[in-house]
Amino acid sequence: MYLYCIANDQGLCKFGFSREPQRRLRALQTGSADPLFLIESVSVPEDRVREYERVLHQEFGHLRVRGEWFRCTPEQGAGYLTWFGIHYLST
Repeated sequence: MYLYCIANDQGLCKFGFSREPQRRLRALQTGSADPLFLIESVSVPEDRVREYERVLHQEFGHLRVRGEWFRCTPEQGAGYLTWFGIHYLST
């Protein structure tokens, strides 16, 4: 499983999880008028992916726009996911 960051060019990033981030990107793209891009993904243990997603959303909750969408640039989103991987997944 993977935590991912998918972004549009309007300053929004979606943080979520999927077994196949590229497939998830395609599914989201069909419902979006804006082009979407897979920015970053990090591998997580399947049995803890929901827990890690919840923690990720809490860490960056101050940037939340709605649901799993957060106000940040693609570069910031990639950095946030990398930071999360270092702090929570590197043991």
